[in-house]
Amino acid sequence: MEKLLKGLRENLKKSFLRLGETEGLKNLYTNEDSLFLAITDLGLKWQKKKIESVFEESSVLFNDIDTIVLTKCIEFKYVSECLKPSKKGYYFINLAGLHFIESKSNIKLINNLILILQNNLYQEISWNLKDEEKLIVSLLIIFNSFSLEKSFIVNNDDEIWDFMINKLAKGLEEIGLCNSFTKKIEDKSTKYASAKSFISGHPNILSRTGFYIPDNGKYYFLFKDDSDKKFLVDLVFSNKGYSEKVKFVELIEVLGRDLFMSSILNDKFEFDNDLRRLILH
Repeated sequence: MEKLLKGLRENLKKSFLRLGETEGLKNLYTNEDSLFLAITDLGLKWQKKKIESVFEESSVLFNDIDTIVLTKCIEFKYVSECLKPSKKGYYFINLAGLHFIESKSNIKLINNLILILQNNLYQEISWNLKDEEKLIVSLLIIFNSFSLEKSFIVNNDDEIWDFMINKLAKGLEEIGLCNSFTKKIEDKSTKYASAKSFISGHPNILSRTGFYIPDNGKYYFLFKDDSDKKFLVDLVFSNKGYSEKVKFVELIEVLGRDLFMSSILNDKFEFDNDLRRLILH
């Protein structure tokens, strides 16, 4: 049985390296030639179709395998049959089979597997905000949207969109907080779609931070305490100095007053005291 499984493992390794190319080779090296760990690691990152192809390409027709040995491998669930009708009767070594073979020479296998799963499920994050996220953060600050009751609601899409492009975006660019939004806003691809999605009612931003909360077309920040606000300030002004912070506060205050005077903002603008203090601290 081990001879069969080792042969199937070699087939799988060739398939893995052929379809994974440089990425697969690097991952095998990192995992000390453990195909079990390498496939688990990259399989969690690759598209389902790709990882399925890796296994299918390595499969062997039933007629080419010793029936007794194959039956034993199936009984122990060390091999699996291809699911595609066109590959019926073809078998490949699965993760259980790989673990059976490799655990004989690698006693750290399970511990290393747990680390891989842990890193894929929840890992250290390099927190940052895209420029278009800073644009939306600024918009929510102007509208004082810090609770469900004070949610930002798009009543006039064209008017708000015009304000974002011609005043808020340009202002953030001028104070050095963001790069030019011209290409991003005009780009037809989805690469810079955050602000557009926000205005169109299909937001997908700040989800990892937990700050930005969409609720049936209403948009607002959810801060539990000052530490959350400080975290947002750190994200917005990452690698920026005090000068940019002062200019940002001045910009927001000017734009807030302009929106109130033009009747886009219902209440007179007042910069959130705690947030303003944290920015200028």
